[in-house]
Amino acid sequence: MIREQEGMIFDIQRWSLHDGPGIRTNVFLKGCPLTCLWCSNPESQSHSRELAFFRGKCIGCGTCIDQCPQQAITKGADGLAVDFHLCRTFCGTNKLAEQSFSCSRTCYARALDIMGRKVTAGEVMKEVLSDKPIYESSGGGITITGGEPFAQPEFLLALLRLAREEGLHTVIESCLYAAWEAIAPCLPDLDYLYLDLKILDEDKHKRLTGMSNKKILENIRKIYDYSGSKELTLVVRTPVIPGINDTSKEIGAMADWITRYLPGVTEYELLPYHRLGRGKYANIGKTYCLSALSPPPEVVMEELKAVVSQRGLKTK
Repeated sequence: MIREQEGMIFDIQRWSLHDGPGIRTNVFLKGCPLTCLWCSNPESQSHSRELAFFRGKCIGCGTCIDQCPQQAITKGADGLAVDFHLCRTFCGTNKLAEQSFSCSRTCYARALDIMGRKVTAGEVMKEVLSDKPIYESSGGGITITGGEPFAQPEFLLALLRLAREEGLHTVIESCLYAAWEAIAPCLPDLDYLYLDLKILDEDKHKRLTGMSNKKILENIRKIYDYSGSKELTLVVRTPVIPGINDTSKEIGAMADWITRYLPGVTEYELLPYHRLGRGKYANIGKTYCLSALSPPPEVVMEELKAVVSQRGLKTK
């Protein structure tokens, strides 16, 4: 049964206003094939559950030290420290992961928490449907994001079909780095797709996200061809990252690509870089490479908006 289909999520956010029409509930699926340098949800990248250490909450009781089978937690002059390599090797990836991470269960202050939980599609939909009257009055619904939703195709398809049974409006946010065989079955139950177009140059895309964009561009064109035979709204998005893709030439080239290969698409959103995810990296033992970067000035965003508008595309 599709209700019993299992998947890995790391969050569910209710009352969202920026991820599709109306008021929505966002379901964040865990796991992504890209490792974008500017990613604001680094906890979304791994497909496995992983430990997070919120140092500011730690009261230094040391209870977790005795609970760690790998001795990955130690106490020094600066307080507790976590060896995330040891943690991931044992609890993060081994087959007993669901029974491990005992350190977090014994942390009184919730300074140790687990990013990721295994759930069924039915369990997710039960929470989503708690706001069904709000969706009906606002024109909202469910938005499935991540991570990369198509990295869990069976779970994603189960969520979409359950949502369709309930008459909910469905949205996916995707980088579209996935096999077409994972994407195609989901399209009949999808109303709205936000697709990422981060960088047009293939070598640059690979250097900054970890993957080539060839498969992404192919999938975008295939989905566009499909959308012509169904009421599927496509919106292209680009995260504007200073020093990476924030020039008129770069954004203009992507706008030209849209008008050439996706002539029926009318919306192209520019998302200014923000630093809200910086602290998350240290929490899971990762290093944020863009810590010195600042959001693009408003004048730059207005210039880029004008570049897009000149191509006849709506933008915001």
